[in-house]
Amino acid sequence: MTSNPMMPQRPDTALIILDPEVQARLEPLQVTIDEAARLLAYDSRTIRRLITRGEIDAVGEGRMRRIPVQSLRDYLQRHIIK
Repeated sequence: MTSNPMMPQRPDTALIILDPEVQARLEPLQVTIDEAARLLAYDSRTIRRLITRGEIDAVGEGRMRRIPVQSLRDYLQRHIIK
């Protein structure tokens, strides 16, 4: 697929929404391991290690394994430097 020079290119970044109610409706409840790695700026192997150690919850098995977004938030909250 060729790009159109008249249309601006949009980077593949997270959508920033200021209204919390709208954000809550659009945010996924679960993400894949690769998506979680991207969100935390970690390698996917690190995410798998965190799941194995029980530091991040995961739902499902194999290719269908998903990580609840709230689990990522909880992990970040526990590891914020104060």
